[in-house]
This record gives sequence, C-alpha cells and structure tokens, in this order.
Amino acid sequence: MKKITLILLAFGNFGAFAQIETDRPDFTESPNTVPKGALQVETGFIMENDKIENLGGSFEYQNLTLNTTLIRYGLLEHLELRFNWANNQNEETQKRLIQGGVDSSFSSVTSGFLTSFVGFKTNLYKTDKISIGFLGHLYVPDLSSGDFKVDNQKVASELLFPVSYQITERFGVAAQYGINWDGLSPNPTTGYTLAFGYAISDQLNCYIEPYGFLTNNGEELHLVNGGFTYLVNNNFQLDLTGGFGLNEEAPDNFISCGASFLLFNK
Repeated sequence: MKKITLILLAFGNFGAFAQIETDRPDFTESPNTVPKGALQVETGFIMENDKIENLGGSFEYQNLTLNTTLIRYGLLEHLELRFNWANNQNEETQKRLIQGGVDSSFSSVTSGFLTSFVGFKTNLYKTDKISIGFLGHLYVPDLSSGDFKVDNQKVASELLFPVSYQITERFGVAAQYGINWDGLSPNPTTGYTLAFGYAISDQLNCYIEPYGFLTNNGEELHLVNGGFTYLVNNNFQLDLTGGFGLNEEAPDNFISCGASFLLFNK
C-alpha cells in the first residue's frame, strides 16, 4: 500500500497492503482491516498528567500505561480479530496548602492490568477516496488484575464508526463516532474525533486531531493531540505523539511513543 497517511488513518492508496497500516497512536481508528492471514502487533507507552485545584489544596495525578498492546489478525479479506491489554500505574498526590507553602501531602499508587478487550473490525465500504469501517469490542473484567479488578463489574461493550477521506495525494481527513459502556453504569460514554493527516515524505507522516468525550456522569472532556509516524520499512513503524486538554475536566497533558510490527502477511 502506498501509505501517505498519518498514523493509523487510512489515507492513501486503498488498493493494496504492501506496507503496515496501524491503529495507533491517535484516537481515530483506521476503517481498513489488516490483510487476510496477516498478524500485526501495535505496542506503546503513555504518560498522562493532570492537576486539579481544590479549596485549600490540590490533587496531582500521573497515569502511566507501561505497555499497551493491540494484536490484530486478518480472518477474512475485510474482517479482522482484535485483542488488547494494557499494564497501568496511577499515582495520586494530594497536597494541602497553607500560607507560605505546603502543609502536608499524601501519595498513593495503584497498578495492574486494565480490563482487556476482544473484538473485531470490518470494512463496510471502500473506494479510492473514501473508506468506512465498523468496530465492536467487549471488555472482559476477568482479564483485569491488581487494583483495577472491580467486584461486580460486568462485561462492557464498545462500538466505533470510523471514516476516512483522501483529499489530495498527501493530505487526508478522518473522523470517528464512538459509544461505550463501562460495565458498572447503564449510561454510556460517547466520543468524537476529527483527524487531519499530511505526508511529509514517503516515510514520515504527521497529524493533528481534536477529540472529546461525554462521560456517563455528564462530564465533557475536550482535547487535542498531534504527532508523527516514521516507516522504518514496510513491516515496521515508529510513532511519537503528545496532547493536552482544552477544558478543566480534561487531563492537562500526555505524551506517547510506540512501535508496530507486521509479523507476517500471507
């Protein structure tokens, strides 16, 4: 595939799959599937920071995803199977302020494997310019561990609807609507993304992506991120990205880096 796309987006020649096409590092999933018989691994690291000012003090959070891994297998020509897991560590620091400095502070750390998901992706429609996909995921509580294992949590579901459009040979746009349940509340969280990608060269791509969520408790989170991917060879891609929140409820900032491998392609 002549991939002149950003990161995971399906901007480029949709006709063949000679190069790796990934679902990371941005939030917009590619509407395209991996080729039939192909096994692809996408892995990375994320560090997220947030600070919440409170009356008489503040809360500081650092969320480390030590390893997030997505495995994709091409079952049929336009159908792939997916499995994802993430090893996570959260650190919370609470500080109480007095005149002239900090009176006291308290820190706590939680760690373990987040709830993993199994699922599928299918491509519903594709031409030289446009591609439309559909993804379904099930988050299985029994696959979580440590501090992230929650009693009475049920299997949760997620539905994603990505679409991409190739505007010129080097520039494309993509969008996605998503809805998911956490297995605890009957109210869903919905999300949107809008990504713009540009091919700087045959190997180097860049993107910028505003995105956001309406959580199941009524909070709105609006953020923006951007970054680069570098195609080392047809089967190996590196990525670097960062972003920040646009409103008080969103995390202050985050940075992520990763690598993706197309292990075999029949």
